[in-house]
Amino acid sequence: MTDYVGFDLETTGVSSFRDVPVSYGFVQNAREGFALSVLLEGGYVNPGVAIPAGASAIHGITDEMVANATVLVDAVERIAAKLLSVWASDGVIVGMNVGYDLTMVDSLCRRLGIPTLEERGPLGGVMDILVLDRHFDKWRKGSRKLTDLCLNYGVTIESAHSAAADAAASLLVFESMIAKYPAIESIPGSEINATLRAWYQEWLSSFSSYLERKGEAPVDAGRYEWPIHLDA
Repeated sequence: MTDYVGFDLETTGVSSFRDVPVSYGFVQNAREGFALSVLLEGGYVNPGVAIPAGASAIHGITDEMVANATVLVDAVERIAAKLLSVWASDGVIVGMNVGYDLTMVDSLCRRLGIPTLEERGPLGGVMDILVLDRHFDKWRKGSRKLTDLCLNYGVTIESAHSAAADAAASLLVFESMIAKYPAIESIPGSEINATLRAWYQEWLSSFSSYLERKGEAPVDAGRYEWPIHLDA
């Protein structure tokens, strides 16, 4: 049986290539006998920079809260090692717009001078609930934020914008998606990333064309790489 592990970062901003995490969370549902337990791993990160007020307003994490937390390089090393350990055991990482999170981790490895994710070993399966939702429910109108997906798939989210809570919510949404769209689990493990990459690129191409029709710049070419984007 495939192990699905939810993953999320809370960060200083919206750029995968310039911002940094202030907390991280991994969540895995595990059955112990007939009981369902939740295995958690994560914590605060001292980003080494001041957390912008706008970011704190979203996730509630302040400079004071991370003052004595794990320093950035050690946190990134832990996160990268955890990702690779999941993939090494044929597990699948699950998240909401998780290409953003994985790109930030990989970018930080480069910036901090430690091995990147691909230098550590082959990337394993990644299931992005946003990519899946856009593919399987393409014409649904309205917002597709995590809170919207939770509402649509009947998931109760606690402490929204907490890394652990968002990782858990993503995992629960994914489990609901599997029940609604059984074809998800029929994707061979070796083809998960290629399949979701194609679905993601289909949506991104359409979105880029929409931007151009509005007279705006198209999406940067580096965004088409997935699950780790390239800096333009």
